[in-house]
Amino acid sequence: MEFRLSVRDLVEFIFRGGDLDNRKGGGPDVEAMQQGGRLHRKLQRSMGSGYRAEVGLAVSREYPEYSIRVEGRADGILTDEDGAVTIDEIKGVYRDVTKITEPVYVHLAQAMCYGYIYASQQGLQSIRIQMTYANLDTEQVRRMVSEHTLKELTKWFDGLMEEYRRWVDFSWEWRKKRNASMNGLEFPFPYRRGQRDIVASVYRTVLREKQIFIQAPTGVGKTMSVLFPAVRACGEGK
Repeated sequence: MEFRLSVRDLVEFIFRGGDLDNRKGGGPDVEAMQQGGRLHRKLQRSMGSGYRAEVGLAVSREYPEYSIRVEGRADGILTDEDGAVTIDEIKGVYRDVTKITEPVYVHLAQAMCYGYIYASQQGLQSIRIQMTYANLDTEQVRRMVSEHTLKELTKWFDGLMEEYRRWVDFSWEWRKKRNASMNGLEFPFPYRRGQRDIVASVYRTVLREKQIFIQAPTGVGKTMSVLFPAVRACGEGK
């Protein structure tokens, strides 16, 4: 069994703070996201030939009963003429960037994950982390650079994964109990006319990983005809 998550989801799960008050608004601002994307690309293009933008990175950790794969895309990786490597993490903000004195830790943690993955896979003994904050209105930029050894990043990332593994262990144990409770289930009612055909068709569709379109009149019992084979297949690990 493989659990997969993004670098961003990992660090936000472990480090994000705040309160339970959800009255401050809904989802992300689409216009701000588009503006941020444009600014990202503009900054990336301005960094020169030694800069690679949107670099995919991934690492997997194997455990006795499952594996965890963490993956993401670094905003940029800059290699200097002397061979020094910098991971660049770009964040578009509306704040006055001149007043930002240190990176938001969840942002820095995201970049440190990329730094660990890249340094460990490329055999680097140290790597730089550059946090690039850019104002979405003025396009003013503030960069903060720190240097980290592979040993330091490895210890930090190992601790991060151990924290996340606690949740995965809980989820894994719950999944086993859930599946055991679903295995061997029998249909809980006498079959109505046409219902058995729907159950069999849904079950076969799950096994084949296909899609099915069902049309049936009111009263056949479509809901149970779909839920039962889906739950039964899930309990069998399908």
